[in-house]
Amino acid sequence: MENNIKSYYLKADSRSKEINDIIKNHNKDLKIINQVSNKEYLKNKSDSSLVVTYLRLLNNNGSWSDINYKDDKRSGWSPKQHVDRILALTMIYCNPKSENYQNPEIKIAIHKSMDFWFKAKLVCSNWWYNEIGIPKILGLAFIFLKHELSPDEMREAIIVLNKSSFRQTGQNKVWQAGNILFKAILLEDEKLAKRARDTIFSELRITSKEGVQTDFSFHQHGPQQQFGNYGLSFVTSISFWARILSGTSLKLEKDNIFIMRNFILEGLGWVSWKGAFDVNSLGRQFFKDIQTSKSLELAYAAIDMIYVDKNFRNIYKSLIINNYSPLHISHFSGTKHFWRSDMTVHHTSKWFSSVKLSSNRIKATEALNGENLKGYYLGGGTTFIYVDGTEYDNIYPVWDWKKLPGVTNFQKLGPLPILTIDGYRNKGDFSGGITNGKNGITAFKLNRDSLKANKAWFYLNNKIICLGSDITTNLPDAVSTTINQTFTKGDIQIFDNQIKTMSKGELTSSTLNWIYHNKVGYYPILSSKYKIINQSQSGSWRDIALIYEKENNIKKDIFTIEIEHGKQVKDAKYAYVILPGISISEMLNYTPDFEVLSNTKEAQVIINKNNTLCMVVAYQPIEIKIVGLNKINFKQAGLYMLEKKGNNWILNMVDPTQKLDVFNFTIENEIFSVNMPKGLNAGKTTSFNIKSTLLEK
Repeated sequence: MENNIKSYYLKADSRSKEINDIIKNHNKDLKIINQVSNKEYLKNKSDSSLVVTYLRLLNNNGSWSDINYKDDKRSGWSPKQHVDRILALTMIYCNPKSENYQNPEIKIAIHKSMDFWFKAKLVCSNWWYNEIGIPKILGLAFIFLKHELSPDEMREAIIVLNKSSFRQTGQNKVWQAGNILFKAILLEDEKLAKRARDTIFSELRITSKEGVQTDFSFHQHGPQQQFGNYGLSFVTSISFWARILSGTSLKLEKDNIFIMRNFILEGLGWVSWKGAFDVNSLGRQFFKDIQTSKSLELAYAAIDMIYVDKNFRNIYKSLIINNYSPLHISHFSGTKHFWRSDMTVHHTSKWFSSVKLSSNRIKATEALNGENLKGYYLGGGTTFIYVDGTEYDNIYPVWDWKKLPGVTNFQKLGPLPILTIDGYRNKGDFSGGITNGKNGITAFKLNRDSLKANKAWFYLNNKIICLGSDITTNLPDAVSTTINQTFTKGDIQIFDNQIKTMSKGELTSSTLNWIYHNKVGYYPILSSKYKIINQSQSGSWRDIALIYEKENNIKKDIFTIEIEHGKQVKDAKYAYVILPGISISEMLNYTPDFEVLSNTKEAQVIINKNNTLCMVVAYQPIEIKIVGLNKINFKQAGLYMLEKKGNNWILNMVDPTQKLDVFNFTIENEIFSVNMPKGLNAGKTTSFNIKSTLLEK
């Protein structure tokens, strides 16, 4: 295993060179590596240019003059840079291809800086650094320096690694066991190595608790979607150890490989687009370059799996190349709903979008360690739309976080409340999604802070139809629904009997035919008070996460489109279409290929123009009549899709409350009962074939 680790970091492999060349230039902010794997940063970024700087800044006592060793931050803890530098210098010193290979001056610097760390006994107020982060970095350095460590250094190294133990759950458990495996390799303890290996891979299972869910989303910190935080760290940790242990008696078993494969291809792979990780999947980590950084981590995990899961190597390669090459081709197509996590994603060849909800089952988001300081409304229907993939890249300091895309909320003056690790959950259980693969619906009953609304997203033929109804509150604050808020890029064009180009400022109108900006069209289908803003907005990274020092405000031009519902609203509505990946000429000729049959507090229903697909969000029992199909009376609230297939109709159903055992409905007085999925599959789409004998004559 020791040789496998050294080979992993130091030997170039021509089989992955093409893929590495595609993705190696992605940016990575050193401050954010504490929660994600840093092995590929070290492999690709450590070079001799670091040596001069690190040696110049090194004090006689082994500390570095530019590091704040008294830092008390819980995230982005400055002393971590000390161990990062120990590892970086170690990688250079131990690399036969480096011009500084076994450089005696570097050797002295490594041992001097290690001695300082051992004697300083620095402790962070965040347990993660002490028990996981620091041992994880130094453990790798110790492996490379194993045969150069003095007895005293070896003893101190073991003290560092002993901070990790067999405890915790989910990804925290995997991290700790990985550090123990470093110790086992260092001590050549086969029994301990096997126990650590078994502990790491024991988390690679389908669970209802923290870890990989049956829909291949990932939970940590309560029932909370954690794709890009703990989930991504989980996959990079597992893929790393799976590759290190491949070819040994401790290799990953086939059943574990199956779960890993599907977690990447049916989970994480769906939330990355053109080398950018989806904002809805970032967890609480809104850091510099975070979307590209997290997407990069996924790519290198897929590279590891090429070696571990060799029969599927071409699928992993396709995922990487399609996601990172300039000629981007979407690896996925259609709608996917993660019923365990209240989240939907949609891929086409031209664009990608996601919607994140919350319920009394699923926590929307969290804030801790000085992170996610403005994320009060995250997960409340946040809807992100990507064509180029850079639409929200590093936008966080200049965002108006009271106007998150897709969210219906109050527009109160003053700062947003700061969440805790408990986050928040939307009140109520009506939250879910339905899909036939190509098309789908996402819907929930918003109930938060004395504001209620029915919100639904319909994915139909390369567009998103957004309906809102029963928007009601007794509070005096203004309520709005934000459609999008992104960087201003190019002209903002509006059509109100004629095409106009909007300059800086604000525009409010109830008569707009459409709005177009940066390859996305917005088409109102209900008269509402639309407000379009094109203005400079400013802010600081320090306002988003305390890992950043105070700095001058950043200023950027921001495009915002929203619907103003007014104050003390009662039964307000909205209805609009989002048309991503469309040209201005296509926008000029656009006409809806669907009809809205209902947008009330009882139901939201659309049907396509040829009457072959009807999409229903029923908040109470409802009767549906479609040309060519007899009346269907649904006895329960739920999500329904009726689709004509040849001479028959397919009925897809979902119970968004995830409570019902059976769905009952009647067709021409004939009663039908369909069992709903239970347990870990509650909320999953179920299909029923309506036989031709029941169709309209």
